[in-house]
Amino acid sequence: DRPTSGVLLFALSSEAARDINQLFIDNQITKRYLALVRGFAPESVFLDKPLKEQLDKIADKFAAQDKAPQQAQTQFNCLYQATLPIPIGNYPTVRYSLVECFPKTGRKHQIRRHLKHLSLPIIGDVNHGDNQHNQFFREHFALRRLMLFATELNFVHPYTQQPINITAPLGEAMLSICTQLGWPNQEKDY
Repeated sequence: DRPTSGVLLFALSSEAARDINQLFIDNQITKRYLALVRGFAPESVFLDKPLKEQLDKIADKFAAQDKAPQQAQTQFNCLYQATLPIPIGNYPTVRYSLVECFPKTGRKHQIRRHLKHLSLPIIGDVNHGDNQHNQFFREHFALRRLMLFATELNFVHPYTQQPINITAPLGEAMLSICTQLGWPNQEKDY
């Protein structure tokens, strides 16, 4: 998912890429994301909702259009919530949550689509998000990006059999927004 920031995993050969890809297919890689969403997320929810493949108009021009929905599962845990006394739409206040996301499958835009299904659109998502709240974050926080962060990957290296843990920091801009929402300002708290 191109607008998502954070951890990227590269292979240095086609053989290594094939072996890493097989780890993803076999669900041998644990992926952790953080998403800033509109609304109050439940403390914990496991969503098992099949998703129909979303095709890209250019890249998937020749792909079959009538594929059946594929299994898609994601675990969500709410880390923090905030209410701001700012009216947007019909409501006198706005609510936001920081949600920890663990996709168990790897469908295109799975986290975005599952959170939208839960009525918790990700801030900055122009396709599945809430435009009024996206505009609020642009105007008040100078935010012009998707608030979805790949924070951690865990797997056993396919050749050395050593456990691998790759992490990425949220960065100063995200920590600043978290602080303004009343959440901790230390990277370790996320």
